[in-house]
Amino acid sequence: MSTGFLCQAALAAADNVKKWTAKYSLPTSAATRGSAPFLPRGSRGCGVIAEVKMRSPSRGDLLNGREPEPLAQIYQQAGAEAISVVVEERHFGGSPELFERVRKKTELPMLWKDFIVDPYQIHLAAALGASAVLIIIGLVPDDKTRDFIRLARELGITALVEIHREDELERALSAGAEIVGVNNRNLVSLEVEPEKAEKMGSLFPAGLRSVSESGMKGPADVRSMAGLGYRAVLVGEALVTAGDPGSLLREMVEAGKGTSKNKRPTSNV
Repeated sequence: MSTGFLCQAALAAADNVKKWTAKYSLPTSAATRGSAPFLPRGSRGCGVIAEVKMRSPSRGDLLNGREPEPLAQIYQQAGAEAISVVVEERHFGGSPELFERVRKKTELPMLWKDFIVDPYQIHLAAALGASAVLIIIGLVPDDKTRDFIRLARELGITALVEIHREDELERALSAGAEIVGVNNRNLVSLEVEPEKAEKMGSLFPAGLRSVSESGMKGPADVRSMAGLGYRAVLVGEALVTAGDPGSLLREMVEAGKGTSKNKRPTSNV
């Protein structure tokens, strides 16, 4: 497992599992609520996954007392392809309750964004209506990553498998990843490294759906990622802290429409 922030996040996630297990009694066969497909094949352009995030380790409180539910409605009206909700509690101020509150306000596919270290988290995400879960390479041993991806598939939801370094791409693909996310944030310094998306994107095999995460601030970033062949971008802090998140999101959505250069032809990956 990586040291630094990921290690802290894994420990906090284990604590959350204990708390959530006591609060949410779920059968091991928990199924989804008919969640919508997450980033399906066949769509042109670069979609926007708009995020609901209460706070961040680098910037602290992001909503400044505002309620999160209106964001979900704004995101849907402005053309987001999906909504991500950060449910991690200790560092990001999220919770399963936050996910449920947002879920009630939108019909869009939803990503359960957490530091997954236990199968229970995937069962809970599925039971609460997630269309996808974030699984981070390096957070757990690779055999567990493979098991997590398989479990998500069995429950009818998608695994967005996040990588941070070049050597993690092959590990993600070997584990069965069908959608790979590149986190442009350095998890040691917490600084964004914009060049990472370009460097990593050049290594992707044909047909792999990919998402560029962190550091997306405006339409120019979406056009850039579309040009590199990314299927979608994940936008969090820029939208959450914007004075008019709807207008910014509409501009980003328009920037991504039909702009993909399709550098990675479709295959059976």
